[in-house]
Amino acid sequence: MYESFFGLRETPFALTPDPRFLWPSETHEEGFATLYYGITRRKGFLLLTGEVGAGKTTLLRAVLDQIPANIETALVMNTAELSGLDLLKLIAAEFRLAGSLSTRADYLIALNQFLLERLQAGLNTVLVIDEAQNLDAGILEQIRLLSNLETHTEKLLQIVLTGQPELRQMLARPEMSPLRQRIALEHHVQPLRIEEVAPYLAYRIQVAGGRCEDTFEPGAERIFYDFSSGCPRLLNLLADRALLAAYAAQRRPVPPSLVEAKAKEIAAARSAQGAPGGGGGRFSSASGV
Repeated sequence: MYESFFGLRETPFALTPDPRFLWPSETHEEGFATLYYGITRRKGFLLLTGEVGAGKTTLLRAVLDQIPANIETALVMNTAELSGLDLLKLIAAEFRLAGSLSTRADYLIALNQFLLERLQAGLNTVLVIDEAQNLDAGILEQIRLLSNLETHTEKLLQIVLTGQPELRQMLARPEMSPLRQRIALEHHVQPLRIEEVAPYLAYRIQVAGGRCEDTFEPGAERIFYDFSSGCPRLLNLLADRALLAAYAAQRRPVPPSLVEAKAKEIAAARSAQGAPGGGGGRFSSASGV
């Protein structure tokens, strides 16, 4: 609605995980390097965690977009209330495994044969399990056992677990030690620092075809940071609402006063809904959007 008013080709602050809009902050660059290196060098188990809205999925999609074409990826995203057999069925569907498969053994035999054939052809294979904090200990143990699919010298399957900080807490339990010891590389996505907010906003506006100086007046960085505590999803939420309000008021560029008004409005709405706190400063009720 407001794109043409601000000289934009598309919406710069959509909440969808579009890799084109991934700004290379220090934490996201390190996360990208960790995943790319781990996948392409066949390191086995990799772990990516971060708070809700930290940009994990966008980061993951950016990596998957840039890995070599000889790497096939299975992406399991619907992890809530999965049984062990459900997980194997999802993996089989992602890898398009053929044959009459009904038991756990059937799926494991088919998967092992598939992975061996790919290895013999010089191909790499990756299994990505998103929102892995939803899995119980039994399913995580089954995933660990999948990493046993290997030759004397090569891992047949690279496994990437992504999830919220609860996943790290789960893996810290004593009974999770066998899986924890298998993790070769890991990265926790940190919130953006206050000095990273302005370049983050400017980058997304540039990708959308605009210029930051034509979109936001200087001086709103502290407001954005206090509202979001450096969470990219919350930054996007506030920026999008502010642009819409400025369009309605025919204000261009957006003044800090309008950004602050929208931040207070969103925070008040979250508070009325009983959303948990935890954000920064006077906008604490906005956390968790």
